[in-house]
Amino acid sequence: MDMHVEKLDFGSGLMKLEEEWVDLLLRSSRPTIYSSFDYVCTSCSHFKRNEEVFFLVLRAKEDDRLLAIFPISIWNDIAYGIPVRRIEHGITLAMTEVDKPYPIIDRDCEAECWKRFSEYLRKDFRQWDLVVYNELWPESGLNRHLRKLFPLPAYWTKTRPGPDSPIFALDGDWDAFWNAHHHVRGKNRRIEKQLGDRLSFFITSDPEDVDRCLDAYIATEQASTKTQASLMWQEKQRFYRELFPKLAEKGRLYFAMLYDRDTVIAAHVSYVFDDRVYFALCTFNPEYGKFSPGLVLHFRFIQFFHGKGYSEGDFLAGYAHYLNPWASYSEKTVNIQVRKIGWKNGYVVMRHLMGKVGARCRRSVKSIADQAANEG
Repeated sequence: MDMHVEKLDFGSGLMKLEEEWVDLLLRSSRPTIYSSFDYVCTSCSHFKRNEEVFFLVLRAKEDDRLLAIFPISIWNDIAYGIPVRRIEHGITLAMTEVDKPYPIIDRDCEAECWKRFSEYLRKDFRQWDLVVYNELWPESGLNRHLRKLFPLPAYWTKTRPGPDSPIFALDGDWDAFWNAHHHVRGKNRRIEKQLGDRLSFFITSDPEDVDRCLDAYIATEQASTKTQASLMWQEKQRFYRELFPKLAEKGRLYFAMLYDRDTVIAAHVSYVFDDRVYFALCTFNPEYGKFSPGLVLHFRFIQFFHGKGYSEGDFLAGYAHYLNPWASYSEKTVNIQVRKIGWKNGYVVMRHLMGKVGARCRRSVKSIADQAANEG
């Protein structure tokens, strides 16, 4: 398929694409809330720092139909004293709240769009040294045809397993599901027995409740023992205060709260898009930690969405591994790197290997010294 390529910077030009973006996402190969116009643009406006961000827009030459949007960020790194230009998805996993980021690509031309993307990087935009895509969908056209898209001897590619996402089926029989998880039933009975009538469960998708619920979530997380609490940073709070009302107005945001009378003991935020629920954020009051309130709230939230037309609940990549034993299955991801073969990456790889060899030698010397000391 013949395509023409347009490079759009983040700004007013991109805003004009909103209607087409929304339509493309619905017919895309990987429709997800994290690729929605609201999520991507709000993330870029809050988390962009010194990196360059632009959007590669692919259209069919025949009828100018929008086929793909590739959000792209370019980072200027220093590796062993050498400047290295790194390309990633426009919303990177570092410092943002994105999960399994993916370009917006028409499902009927997934492979062709990745081919045109690789041609753009190989022929039209060559000012880069490294391409990184983490938490990538394994069925992606990039992963399936990686060595053809970036062939030797000009490029060196590497693929490794990424983090898994525990996925819960939401379209089956709830009673059968609940009866199969005696461990969680036991925790639920325990908190009900200890708190009695003081325990209550609240869920809302009302846009009028967003500010109040977000304030309660932040207050609970600030009291939490979690060392990497998502909403502790002011910039992330500002991000969610802008994002949540946008999603709530479109029916894509839910809050769930578990209370001991007026005290929030656990709070959860989920997004919905298409037939999938994204269980995105969760926190709990550490004073109630012995009751596992976060886990109890997880399963009550799952119950709420069960049988409401959603097929799956996604607990995101790498964040809820403790739920793996109870999940219906784990969704895999891959991490991909593409390096240009040249003096820069050659030097970086050589220094990296020298460091690994040096570390191994030091461990061997220490082991020999320890063994000699013990024998002496």
